[in-house]
Amino acid sequence: MAKKALITGITGQDGSYLAELLLSKGYEVYGMIRRSSSFNTARLEHIYSDPHESGARMHLVYGDLNDGSRLNHLIRTTKPDEIYNLGAQSHVRVSFDVPEFTGDTTGLGVLRLLDAIRETGHECKFYQASSSEMFGKV
Repeated sequence: MAKKALITGITGQDGSYLAELLLSKGYEVYGMIRRSSSFNTARLEHIYSDPHESGARMHLVYGDLNDGSRLNHLIRTTKPDEIYNLGAQSHVRVSFDVPEFTGDTTGLGVLRLLDAIRETGHECKFYQASSSEMFGKV
């Protein structure tokens, strides 16, 4: 049985590379994407296939690090062996313009994801990616 991975931030550079690597190792990959007016999946087009086709191993699922109940639902339904949290508000200029939103997404989003793991009782490995940029000029 193939291992399953849930990746937040899958449409970013690191998330798309990680998805490609895990697929090459035989994983089934669930990539969390936000609902938005700009459906940016350009980095995934070369590895994405129609989820309705037989044998599809990559699935894009809607979710947001600001929505704890949705995170809980995704963990319950996908049952990942590994969760990779690469999602964040990643634009440095925006982080200074709207610091509260940035903190809520980047900081509390991690807490919501960890709480969802705890609340579901699902055992899995968790990887948290971050950047020193999240602390601003220290």
